[in-house]
Amino acid sequence: MENMQSKLIALLFIAFAFVRPGASQGSSNNEFSYEVNRVYPPGSITKEKLMEARTLIDLDKRYQSSWVREYISVEILASYNGKIKTAAGKNDTLSREQKDLINMADPGTDISVRVRYLPENTLKHNDIKETGFTVIYNPESEAEYPGGQQQLKQYLKEKAIDKIPAASFQGYDLAAIKFTIDEAGLISDAHVFWPSNDIKVDELLLGTICNMPAWKPAAYSNGIKVKQEFVLTVGNMSSCVVPLLNISQD
Repeated sequence: MENMQSKLIALLFIAFAFVRPGASQGSSNNEFSYEVNRVYPPGSITKEKLMEARTLIDLDKRYQSSWVREYISVEILASYNGKIKTAAGKNDTLSREQKDLINMADPGTDISVRVRYLPENTLKHNDIKETGFTVIYNPESEAEYPGGQQQLKQYLKEKAIDKIPAASFQGYDLAAIKFTIDEAGLISDAHVFWPSNDIKVDELLLGTICNMPAWKPAAYSNGIKVKQEFVLTVGNMSSCVVPLLNISQD
């Protein structure tokens, strides 16, 4: 009986010896998430959605047609072969001329919308109001880290994430570093958009972004290269900060 107890104790000791290193290693792993997303400026739209647009709200979902009682004029202004052209419409439905101008607009240039209207309200006398917005379609080729997204994740993990203490991000903590990839693929305007609770962590993340190798710049189908803004987020993506980053283009 004593011999059997001794064997059980020995087996438990061996099992404990094997389990402890694994458990210790797991406890040091950083569990917080990290990712790099494109920052979409106001008014940006995909080429596909631009080509399919039929109304003003298709161009900008923030446009409020319910504010309008009567349209006075609706103008589309866009650059075509380097010259500003204008196309008119009667209401919030795009005319054939307006759609043609939108389709022919020079890549990388703004498409402006100007609306003059009588507002929908209870006033006996209405003055003509004017509103408008600007759209620009995204380049066909987005800026890309050399080797692609997987290589970018690996670079960030080795240079920064693995060096951050596991307890640095708790609850809804989030750090956000914004940066721009310019027309040459170089990093510019890197800055801490939203700090973590540790200035050393912020400095590590910012330095890692600044020291990245050159990217393949964003470009339109005609070869014109343009700058694009991105953001590195580290921590909890359920943070209330996320909507401020403009990383979704729904």
